Amino acid sequence: MNESTKHTEGRVQTISHYDQNAEQFVAQYESLSFEHVHPALLDLLPPPGATILDVGAGSGRDAAWLASKGYEVVAAEPSEAMRILARQRHPSPRIHWVADSLPDLAQVRRLGLTFDLILLSAVWMHVPPASRQRALRKLATLLSPNGRIAISLRLGPPDTDRAMYEVTLPELTSMAQQFGLRLVRTDDSPDRLGRPGISWTTAVLGLPDDGLGALPLLRHLILTDGKSSTYKIALLRILARIADTAAGAARHEPEFVALPMGLVALFWLRMYKPLIEGGLPQMPPNRAGNTPSFVSSNFTALRSVRPVDLRAGMEFHDDTARHLHASLWEIARLIREMPVKYLRWPASDEHIFHIRHQRRTSTPASLRIDDPFLWSFGEFHVPLQIWDALSHYNVWVEPVLVAEWVRLMESYAGQLGPAIGQTAYSLLAWADPERDTRLARAAVERLRGQGKSVYCVWSGQRLRDDYDIDHCFPFAAWPCGDAWNLMPASKRINNEKSNRLVTQAALERASERIGEWWEDAFLSVGNGTRQRFFLEAEQTLPMLRNSGSSLELIDAMKVQRIRLAKDQGLRAWEPGYGRA
Repeated sequence: MNESTKHTEGRVQTISHYDQNAEQFVAQYESLSFEHVHPALLDLLPPPGATILDVGAGSGRDAAWLASKGYEVVAAEPSEAMRILARQRHPSPRIHWVADSLPDLAQVRRLGLTFDLILLSAVWMHVPPASRQRALRKLATLLSPNGRIAISLRLGPPDTDRAMYEVTLPELTSMAQQFGLRLVRTDDSPDRLGRPGISWTTAVLGLPDDGLGALPLLRHLILTDGKSSTYKIALLRILARIADTAAGAARHEPEFVALPMGLVALFWLRMYKPLIEGGLPQMPPNRAGNTPSFVSSNFTALRSVRPVDLRAGMEFHDDTARHLHASLWEIARLIREMPVKYLRWPASDEHIFHIRHQRRTSTPASLRIDDPFLWSFGEFHVPLQIWDALSHYNVWVEPVLVAEWVRLMESYAGQLGPAIGQTAYSLLAWADPERDTRLARAAVERLRGQGKSVYCVWSGQRLRDDYDIDHCFPFAAWPCGDAWNLMPASKRINNEKSNRLVTQAALERASERIGEWWEDAFLSVGNGTRQRFFLEAEQTLPMLRNSGSSLELIDAMKVQRIRLAKDQGLRAWEPGYGRA
């Protein structure tokens, strides 16, 4: 029997045991308090508002205590019976339950979060020795700079009913060093349940920085690496855009993130289209031909298609569909043969990115931009550390990419360079919020024409003629104009909210009104609007796949709210307390 089979059987045995004895374990765990079990962690806890991952959350005891102290807690627990009892015992909008486990934590990774504290209380002994290196690497990639991982090690005879394995502190600390983790503290304690022969050692590991070197690498690629066109910068910005606004399209693998190649090509088309049509140079004037090879007859035939329409859920027919399909294949080939070929690890011939391409499909008479279509072009593989850096630091990375892109175009324009800067910045702007706002306004007016009332989602106030369309998540911080992010609001409330981030509690209170607005405005009008609504949401928001459920969409929004609060430090807004 190989190690993978052993691990699978052990995992099934462990989860089954917890499912069958859930009430007994819940009663056992709840008989102790967080302070009693984890006294060594009390002075290491991050400031309130931080994000904490509780792996193997069990009865929810620790998650509930942490949530009560003002933390946002992701509670990962593979036992369904334990999760059900934990939710009943500890209902809290600050606890976000996920059915997941080590070594992969695949569902947690899909959330797109990093954590200031990762807690493994009585979990590590369930991880087989052959899987521990992979598990620890995964934990390291989920950790915020200066974050901590707290792992309690069970010393003594194993409980054979739950597939336990021997653990030692030297093994853990030696393995941790491979991932840049250092031992911050250890604490020995007796078994709090008084079981004979059992004791515990708590090991606290720290990550002084991102530990993966992704940010220095990106800085090198953006500012230092040689560039004979804008292609390298374009590809990095496209990946940053996808990581920030379309992370739901990603598939997480142990060593990389796979993106639909069609999505990468689509973003390339959407990004370059205004620049090419605006006549801005993308390569030096002495370059043979001086016209990017992807600017083909198919590309130019799409002149009537607006960049903002090149997004999930949109449909194209006849010649437009054929030209779009062909242009995306041409762009995919260019990306493979140019920027991917020449973007390499420093002092190495090894490529940073990899493409697994598909055989070209036949030209369709009509197409819809959805997951099957985008994946039909192949896969684009991004190393995990690069993806994580782009996901969490895009607010700083993307402006550098845009500035370098403008600098390159100015240098290619020669004496005309200084005159094109402002135009270049405007054409590199990603979205058109006015178009999106009009979409929601049209829905409001349609509902009024049907004699229906429309209400401010935040206050419940019935809206008159003087109202606003609010981006639930501030557009200035996160430019998403998808329909799900557009909410009717009173002018007073919208002005008060401004560019602040709605609190988790306020989002919870407004969820019923938001769901009713979505249903009336977008989901019940036919013409494929419902499908397009959820296609956009599934591409943009983490861990939302083929749901078709407003409740699951609200849950995904709550996770995205945590990401924005954590990565950008946005000021919180609570209705009625906007001036506090």
